[in-house]
Amino acid sequence: MAQATNYVPTQNVKVYIHPESNVGTHVGNAMDLLQCTAFTIPEASWAAEYSAQRVGQFTTQASQAHHNQGTKMWTFDTTLKGTSKSILYATGAVMESASSAATLAAAYAFPHATYKDGAGSATTYCFTFEGAGDDGTNDDITLKGCVGTGFTIAEDIGSESGEMVVTINWTTAYAPAYGNASISGGTPDTGTPRNIRNLHETNTKLNDGSDENLVVQSWELSVSRTIERIHYQNNTDADYKPFGYAMVGGFEVTGNLNVIKNQDTYDILAKQYGGTSAITIQNDTAGDLTLSLPLVVLNESSIDSGGAVLIENIPFTVVGANDASGNLISITTS
Repeated sequence: MAQATNYVPTQNVKVYIHPESNVGTHVGNAMDLLQCTAFTIPEASWAAEYSAQRVGQFTTQASQAHHNQGTKMWTFDTTLKGTSKSILYATGAVMESASSAATLAAAYAFPHATYKDGAGSATTYCFTFEGAGDDGTNDDITLKGCVGTGFTIAEDIGSESGEMVVTINWTTAYAPAYGNASISGGTPDTGTPRNIRNLHETNTKLNDGSDENLVVQSWELSVSRTIERIHYQNNTDADYKPFGYAMVGGFEVTGNLNVIKNQDTYDILAKQYGGTSAITIQNDTAGDLTLSLPLVVLNESSIDSGGAVLIENIPFTVVGANDASGNLISITTS
């Protein structure tokens, strides 16, 4: 048999997404076409596992091999231009808050009951990677039951012409499928990416008891959590679909500010070894972007001397109030 002559051009792939009405059920054609700049695609494959070697045998036997159906989690990432829709997909997938202002409450509790297979109202998503298949007929790869495990929102004056970049980390316990989705009715994201050049000079600040209007060269916020599958429902289903999902442990919310070293960075030195601060990042038009972090602990900062002026790198961790009141994060965008 001759080799196949077809191939799959990366640039031809379109990434579509939509919230699911029921966990693990792909919605079909009415999906959003993302402003995606990079992506990974999980393959419909399972790792092989091997049981212990038999005594007296010096080679691996075929009966020792088993594929990890029933325990596999597929992971992938999408990197998007920082439009309002991209931001809200990130917060919806990871914080389960997909409308402005999106919040992560200090008293957050994972809603296990709605993350069961077939349940309604959970914040799970389905994807179609149109054109990613390698067969003339089955030229799409579809994913369902996708849960956000983390996102990073970042702006940098020296990268992407200052445009915001949103990276979302995903996982699913439902096997990828090849097919011919024939997307119709897809809605392209036509929003304008947020840009660091539009940050408000005085409303972008660190508050350590008084407002310090830092000169921000770049910033980022990362939110992550661990999601695990719950076993599998039966072994007659080729997908070994799960009972549902559980969240393990707590959120990790961290970030970083790169600012010009000046009087304001000197004024916040005391917060390097005690107490908490607050960070606000806001556009000139507050409704376009307002990120509020009411309680942060400043971590060990460092000085970058590689450019024309000294740059202070200030990492931080976002924490909740001791009585679990209020929010860890609030993001307004429209």
